[in-house]
Amino acid sequence: MTGAGDSGRSARPAEPIGAARGHQEAGRPTEALREAFAALDLDWDEGETRSLIARVLRHYPASAPPERVDMLERLLVDPAFEPSIIARAAWHCLLADGQPLAAFGSDPAALARWAEADSLAIRLLEESPVTVLEAERALTGLRRWLLLSRRWPEFPRLAGALRAQARWNGGAWLVEADEEAALEAQLDAPIAAAYSASPSGAHPKAAFGDAVTDAVAEQYRDWPYPTWSRITPPRPQTVPSWVEALDEGRPSGLPVAADLLVAGCGTGREAALWALRFPDARITAIDLSQASLDYARERCAALGLERIDFRRLDLHRAAELGKAFDFISCSGVLHHLGDPEGGWAALAGVLKPGGAMRVMLYSKLARLKVRAAQRHLADMAGRPADAALLREARRRLIERSPDLLASWPDFYTLAGVHDLLLHRHEDPFDVPRIGRALDRLGLELLGFDLPTPWHRARYREENPGDPAFRDLAAWAALEMREPFLFQAMYDFHCRKPAA
Repeated sequence: MTGAGDSGRSARPAEPIGAARGHQEAGRPTEALREAFAALDLDWDEGETRSLIARVLRHYPASAPPERVDMLERLLVDPAFEPSIIARAAWHCLLADGQPLAAFGSDPAALARWAEADSLAIRLLEESPVTVLEAERALTGLRRWLLLSRRWPEFPRLAGALRAQARWNGGAWLVEADEEAALEAQLDAPIAAAYSASPSGAHPKAAFGDAVTDAVAEQYRDWPYPTWSRITPPRPQTVPSWVEALDEGRPSGLPVAADLLVAGCGTGREAALWALRFPDARITAIDLSQASLDYARERCAALGLERIDFRRLDLHRAAELGKAFDFISCSGVLHHLGDPEGGWAALAGVLKPGGAMRVMLYSKLARLKVRAAQRHLADMAGRPADAALLREARRRLIERSPDLLASWPDFYTLAGVHDLLLHRHEDPFDVPRIGRALDRLGLELLGFDLPTPWHRARYREENPGDPAFRDLAAWAALEMREPFLFQAMYDFHCRKPAA
């Protein structure tokens, strides 16, 4: 109990993790990371602290403190975290003033010696695509020096890590004419594999009976997307608890052993996340691309998630699965259909009454930078998208508008460039169109999501009459003020009314 004599005593400082959460919710990432790393100093095994760091780094990678680079290396190899999140932040740290990578052009031999001996640099190259443009430039220059000087045998760890990086990025790094000539002379040398990735393998040509669907299926047959290894496991819960949290605690009536459909699962990352979040759910995942499904099965099996039922099926024909679903997730898919609302209707048709759906759709406003980039590539649209064309697309943008898409991770892999900039078909949405589609399909909006706790807190403050994030007019007005708020895609949940 505090007595009267304590009235003038200053309040006890908040524990580091509590202070970190407060800074995160207030939109202060630098301070949040400082306090979270201080909490890790006290207890490395505290999972919530590490998770908070990962959440902040996902949205603010450049805020990572360079003096904490050793802790970032530990997080990079932690099986509980998605390496791409940590890697982006770590590259920013390695580019800080005084770091070897920041002065890459002055002495490539010294940089090679550093990289060969630096466990973090090697791990970063091996674990995920490099998604920081300045780091890519430095490393591309280093690879060039290794090849042209023929000194790559002196740096076996580095050469091997560069080969692993090429597998991650698909051979996305730019190649100069003298390098191509040198590669011809050293075609059988191990360093050559640092320039390109092996093809995904032979798969049959798609034939779904619709021109747009067939074109999209062919794209993902040749360029499965996205590449991934590990994911950050979400907190396990149930489908009803998830939906009830979106609906201000109202009972959902959904079963714990729910049937869940991932429509357009791609390479399986989303299906893996749902399987970990809802361990009691029965998950079916469908996609057009056999190459993507093969990748998905392999990656999910590596995580011990072999219970997901992967099937090659056009989502328009979801009824052929012969069952209805309590929850459907369709992320980044509908806007690639010839008739997005028609595809959405097909999914709504297999959603049980009372069931919920998570949808992510391209935003017209949030993709203004993508549209600007696509104007630089107008003559490439419709051409066969081989590796040379996709690298040329990257070269144009790096030379003409290097800052336009530098913060977009998809820009750093060939499959990502194809998906982001030269997709066979896309039809983005705006908020009014989403509202019309919900009305047409007889679905109720459960609420939009925002990228960070700070954004969510600010929305509530600005819109106190919409605690559930459902006011479409408010969302449309917010996006007009902040067109890049949604980070390229709307993320929302909706529900079919109970019978």
